[in-house]
Amino acid sequence: MKKILVALIITLTITSALNAQLRKVPATVTEAFKTKFSSASQVEWKDRIINFEASFSQDGITKTAQFTKDGTWVETTSTMAFSGLPAAVQDGFKKSKYADWEIKTITVVEESNKLTVYKVYVKKDDIQKRNLFFNKTGKLLKDNITV
Repeated sequence: MKKILVALIITLTITSALNAQLRKVPATVTEAFKTKFSSASQVEWKDRIINFEASFSQDGITKTAQFTKDGTWVETTSTMAFSGLPAAVQDGFKKSKYADWEIKTITVVEESNKLTVYKVYVKKDDIQKRNLFFNKTGKLLKDNITV
């Protein structure tokens, strides 16, 4: 029992030290964020090791944005309802073999290369689940099995 207690104390000490070593968000990143998302509110930052991630609200929509350490914007994600999708994407989904599956979530991914992808997470039952990726014209780009 004594060994377990000592191990627990050591683990907690190491974990605390690691948390204290997380990087501070560089000013270049916060300035780039403010420039791109000037009307953002409720901003919370996370260090994702490779990038910095801001979770925020803009125009009533919850979003996340990724930036590199030098302030380069990587991507922004947000969720939306099916009715908010472009008509071509709605049509592409309705014509897909998954049209009768239940839509669980829809995520819009705007990438720095000007590509926008619509990720539709669908579920037929507890075992059959998929992430469907559509482009703005409604073409199904990818169909991934998920758990």
